[in-house]
Amino acid sequence: MTANLIAGAVAFIVAALGALIWYANRAGKNAASVSTSEAAKTSADATTLKAQSMAQAQADKPATEDAVLQRLGDGTA
Repeated sequence: MTANLIAGAVAFIVAALGALIWYANRAGKNAASVSTSEAAKTSADATTLKAQSMAQAQADKPATEDAVLQRLGDGTA
């Protein structure tokens, strides 16, 4: 009877460790997925901001050469 109890306890411990390893593996994969998603979002935000800035610059483009030089320079042109 004691041998059966020990075998059951060992089987339970092995199953519990297996479950913990599986859970940790899934958590690691989920964390990697979140990191990748956050990096993709940051990249998309930067691209969107650049496109918005370019569109705004196109809409606000100066009409004269002096306005272009003033925008590009320090304002003393």
